[in-house]
Amino acid sequence: VLLREVQALTLRRGQYTASRRTPAVPQLQCTGGTAGCSRVPEVVQCYNKGWDGYDVQWQCKADLENTYRFGQIEVSCEGYDYPDDPYILRGSCSLLFRLELTEEGERKVKNYGSFGSSYYQSWKDSPDSGAGAIVIIVLLVLAFGVYKLFLSNQQPQQSFGDSDGFTRPFWQSQQAPPPPGFKSSFT
Repeated sequence: VLLREVQALTLRRGQYTASRRTPAVPQLQCTGGTAGCSRVPEVVQCYNKGWDGYDVQWQCKADLENTYRFGQIEVSCEGYDYPDDPYILRGSCSLLFRLELTEEGERKVKNYGSFGSSYYQSWKDSPDSGAGAIVIIVLLVLAFGVYKLFLSNQQPQQSFGDSDGFTRPFWQSQQAPPPPGFKSSFT
């Protein structure tokens, strides 16, 4: 099929492309975006909007909530005989896309503080996620401080001398009984 003459493509989540020269790939492939990839649509239809002299210009539509929209899209089809063949293998097209939040979606994120797993995904992918690492480091430093303050003071202190000139453990210099399981013949 001549790619320029393809008027519409229908791509489905979970389906794979037809393949002749290369391995089959998923028809729909989300590559991230501000909304993450948790809301990949079931079906996407892409329409041929014209030829720019090099490639077909596509417009893709899907049944998405008002809070989501397609960002960058790329329709890729397998050339029938070679990679840049203007004739493609029927059924070999796939869509790589980014899923972005609309203005309404961004308002919901700001108003509610979170937006489910899609908000978490976009936060995780964002360059500001270093703030989360800083919070974890601060918490670890605080935990270490609490440990040093409360738990490390229970270390035994040693007496540095006695009347006979020998150094003994603190429990011997205070005339307290030895700890349980200690044999006095092993001093």
